[in-house]
Amino acid sequence: MRTPCVSVVIPTYNYASYVGLAVKSVLHQGYPNMEIIVVDDGSTDRTYEVLRPYMNRIRYYYKDNGGTASALNLGITCATGKYICWLSADDVFLPGKVAKQVALMENDLALGFSYTSYIVIDGVGRKQYEEHSPFYKGQREMVKRLMEGCFINGSSVMMRKSALDRAGLFDERMATVHDYELWFRLLRFYPCGFLNEPLLGYRWHGKNGSLFVPKNFMEPAKKRARELFPEWL
Repeated sequence: MRTPCVSVVIPTYNYASYVGLAVKSVLHQGYPNMEIIVVDDGSTDRTYEVLRPYMNRIRYYYKDNGGTASALNLGITCATGKYICWLSADDVFLPGKVAKQVALMENDLALGFSYTSYIVIDGVGRKQYEEHSPFYKGQREMVKRLMEGCFINGSSVMMRKSALDRAGLFDERMATVHDYELWFRLLRFYPCGFLNEPLLGYRWHGKNGSLFVPKNFMEPAKKRARELFPEWL
């Protein structure tokens, strides 16, 4: 039986120092049915030169700078896979991630998406510590716990394309909480799965986008959640 196709979308903006490592980490997965879609969100550094050696193994799209959500949406729109993964350009997949998550999703067809634990690495890729993400059974409990804060690392997520077709793509108006808000919309329709195994290297290099967020930046996503789940929240 043919393995389902997985589309890995890598949005990047001026991450020439890391994007090649992200691509290599996907190529080294060894999963037999996969496409890599790199969306360059208007980079002005050496991103294209870094990616040039991989051009025969990736699909590369360049667009004017519009933010991570817009880059992800372009990549998802171009994807042909049954499953969609998002990998930030400064992060890396650890060995076996794609195959293990496909097995999880194929084993439970009700799941709309899944996520994993991860390790934190520094700027040169050295392991700092493991982060074992929490997980709660049932959509209601997941929603209520997510209202306390987002514990799902976006680069660890695998989404069923059909679930995105139903719930919608990333809301480009949500700026820094586009991922947080989408998890609520997916949970409106689907349960999620979880692998308590570190399968992602989350790079903390001091210039992460999460460092540059306004006060109360999570409120738009929480407001959306309250609209989606008035019976629970």
